[in-house]
Amino acid sequence: MKLIKKHYPALLSLALLTGFFSLCWAFKTFYFIYELELNPHKKLILLSSCGLGFAVSGLIYFSRKRVQAVLAFIVYLLLSFLLYADVLYERYYDAILHIQLLQQANQLGDVKDSIASLVYVSDIWYWIDIPSALLVLYVFSRKERNLRNPFIGSAMFAAGAAFILFAALYPLKDTFSDQYKVSLTGILPAHIYDLSRTYHNHAAAKEITAEEKTELEILKDYFKGKQELLKSSPYYGKFKGKNIIVVQAESLNDFPIGLKVNDAEITPHLNELISTSHYYPNIYLQIGRGNTSDAEFAANNSLYPIADMGVYKTYPKNNFLSLPQVLKKEGYTTSAAHGNSPEFWNRRLAYPNQGFDNFYSTEHLKIKEDEVIGMGVSDRSMFKQMIDIYKEEEKPFYSFIVSLTNHRPFDLPGKYQSLDLPAEFSDTLTGNYLQATHYFDQSIGYFIEELKEEQIWDDTIFVVYGDHYGPIPKDKDEIDQLLGVNFNQKEQFNVPMIIHHPGQTTAVKNEVIGSQLDIFPTLASLIGTEQPIAHLGASLDIKKEGFAGFAYETTPYSYYSGPYDYAASHNGVFQDGICTDNKTGEKVSVNACKKTYDQLVKDVQLSEFLLKNNLIGELFQ
Repeated sequence: MKLIKKHYPALLSLALLTGFFSLCWAFKTFYFIYELELNPHKKLILLSSCGLGFAVSGLIYFSRKRVQAVLAFIVYLLLSFLLYADVLYERYYDAILHIQLLQQANQLGDVKDSIASLVYVSDIWYWIDIPSALLVLYVFSRKERNLRNPFIGSAMFAAGAAFILFAALYPLKDTFSDQYKVSLTGILPAHIYDLSRTYHNHAAAKEITAEEKTELEILKDYFKGKQELLKSSPYYGKFKGKNIIVVQAESLNDFPIGLKVNDAEITPHLNELISTSHYYPNIYLQIGRGNTSDAEFAANNSLYPIADMGVYKTYPKNNFLSLPQVLKKEGYTTSAAHGNSPEFWNRRLAYPNQGFDNFYSTEHLKIKEDEVIGMGVSDRSMFKQMIDIYKEEEKPFYSFIVSLTNHRPFDLPGKYQSLDLPAEFSDTLTGNYLQATHYFDQSIGYFIEELKEEQIWDDTIFVVYGDHYGPIPKDKDEIDQLLGVNFNQKEQFNVPMIIHHPGQTTAVKNEVIGSQLDIFPTLASLIGTEQPIAHLGASLDIKKEGFAGFAYETTPYSYYSGPYDYAASHNGVFQDGICTDNKTGEKVSVNACKKTYDQLVKDVQLSEFLLKNNLIGELFQ
């Protein structure tokens, strides 16, 4: 007691210091969970927050030197940056950052404007404690220095670390979503758990077993059966040997299609294209950690992009049975085009194994940076330059083009804004998005006219689809107010797909529910390839129960289908999910969703198995 009385002021200071950092961190964590619209587990979050408070205080009390206070502040500041990085990442990708994403840090400069558009005024709450923390540490660095020693500092740091590790390793499970991990234990335990799982997965990597090799034989029959189904399409083989041009449209949602504002069409050229094409209005994205590049992968491979950093970053050298590889064996020349650096999303390294002979990027001799908008060469310029390339291209050809101008934050220079919008649209995300979408539409219209003029159009299967959403949930209220569009998650994930058959003059609207996984088998069916292919999608031209399942972007293993939609639970327990009857809009027993759920789980795990073990190219050897 005498010792306590003697050092009472110092111990009180220590308690106040620890309490300050603990409460500040808890507040920021609770605020993030409030944004996630989840219920926090208060005890575990307070435990991990106290762990941080003990660890930061331990750094100060480890030594009497003032440099310890500076170190403590730097650590707290860096962790605050990590928390805020998670906030921004979650707003766009519906996930928290993972350690592997550090390898993508070189891309931040290209998307800095997109990142800035995710910053809200209310984010001040994530930083309001920093000036106070600086002041508190300054005061404590000058007082009660006689109590500080390595033993006390080490003991406090060890106690703090123990609290955090307990919260990370005891309650968390692989089946939990990123958001649920955060709501259960906080940001730091969630990151530590994911780091441990990443290390474990790498350490556990091994050659496939005899049982798995047997499973591979079974898979061959599974994929052969799916390929046989392609022959039931009424269009099977009707366009063998025709050119194929696929335009993956940046940030193109389906809701602007056919939309009018003040009697002005947002997408007049796409609307006109639809009037003589097959239009699939119920198609949904399939992006993962690789965002746009994963949409490319899904469309060209018909597999779920299960990879820590996106498939192009994680498995660039794998062997694939992609659409361009299949077409090369059919006598096609193949190319990809993107008006940015070939290093962006590791395309330079990934494209050769995807089967692309040529990559028309900003470093290609045939591509001029004559008109740059935002992140790269404008869509209009890229389309114009591709026309010149097609004139010399050996036929038939497969051309895969990734558009770029309609990219978040949709800050299109004034001279390119030709849409006459009402005053209330000025300086809004919705107005900017409509202007950028209209610009893309004009560029597509120009592209189609040039293809017709060069007599390429009638010999070409022409495809346009959206890669992923443009607006994000934050923009929901504004879109509803200005456009009367209910921008819920289903609307957010909905991207358009249009396929024009050579010689087609009438419109066909196909309401089937599908995803970007269905693009490869649909095109493979149109050209009637007999080559063995591995695909998890299906031809959209075959009458079937529609389906779009998700491994990323929402709670894993959620899906949309014709009869039912299933929203998976954050805790990963099937029975805790919600099954909705699409005819009545009412919730029904989850058992009605079980069969489709089981198939989705199987297909996602199959994609991971094939990618992780590089077995896709070996399937039909």
